[in-house]
Amino acid sequence: MPNPSEMGCCSNIFVDIFMFVKMLILSTKFLLSEAFSSIRPLEDPLKREKEYAVITGGNRGIGWYTVKGLVESGMKVIVGCRDGPSKDLLLKSVEKAGFPTGSVEWINLDVSSMDSVRSFGQAILDKNVPISLLINNAGIMFTPFMLTKDGFESQFAVNYLGHFLLTHLLMPHLLAAGTKDQPARIINLSSTAHAFGWFEINDLQAKSHYNKIGAYSQSKSAQIMFTKILDEQLSSENKPVKVYAVHPGFIRSNLYTQTWYTKFVSLTMGFMFKTEEQGAQRVLYFSLSPQVEDLNGEYFENCEVVKPITLVRNRETQKKLWETSCQLLDISKFGGL
Repeated sequence: MPNPSEMGCCSNIFVDIFMFVKMLILSTKFLLSEAFSSIRPLEDPLKREKEYAVITGGNRGIGWYTVKGLVESGMKVIVGCRDGPSKDLLLKSVEKAGFPTGSVEWINLDVSSMDSVRSFGQAILDKNVPISLLINNAGIMFTPFMLTKDGFESQFAVNYLGHFLLTHLLMPHLLAAGTKDQPARIINLSSTAHAFGWFEINDLQAKSHYNKIGAYSQSKSAQIMFTKILDEQLSSENKPVKVYAVHPGFIRSNLYTQTWYTKFVSLTMGFMFKTEEQGAQRVLYFSLSPQVEDLNGEYFENCEVVKPITLVRNRETQKKLWETSCQLLDISKFGGL
């Protein structure tokens, strides 16, 4: 189907209806698959004691259970989330879990603000510690149209562009931590929802027409394309960092309270969802499992390599997204590569 920017007002109404129906059909298909899937156990995890991990949005949900698993593995975790209630929730959870002192550190981060991302990245760089693991986890879903103070569509900014920038900033520390025998890792959380919509490379801020589902789909498609291009650059230069795009599953979380139709899906088919802790186990699998060492650059569902939809595999679109992202963020040489 044509992109919304190519269509008129009446046609855009058709696009919204089409997107809604497509989401319901594909969600049902994916949920049935989820219902019959099991969580792959993490066997012989890599030894990462006293190494550092960075995670965005680790104060609740999948993020929190991922933090918990990393600390239990012996890692020190730097969590980026907003000051205020998010920070308070994190610190209370850390206290309740009885983690060792210094195992979890909070640094203020608002992923929708590129200035905040730069400050967060600089604060980590100033610590001068090697980062073995970066988990780009923070996200929003199906939110109303809003431009951030930088002029970026909010779902595109939070789910993708802020993490693109953060990865660029932390790349020197990731390169310093990785070795040939045990490379550092980057985990980009994507979603099966990348298959719901289109990808409008000439209107990434959705200014011609905004659809909540389409914008979310576009941001998650961007994460997969970013993973592919970045991994190719790292591999071509034999750098000791590997990148993975991971769908954690359909998870019972607060993301499904955003709209009436996500509430409906959650209420009627929520019994097929996985728990937040189970979703985190999939993230931990790609963070610590030696079985995925040679599967870098791929997109995964239920810990299996899955081909993303055709438009996401388009090489020209992948390259254009990379170039446009660098232009938007004034990056001349990504991560010093």
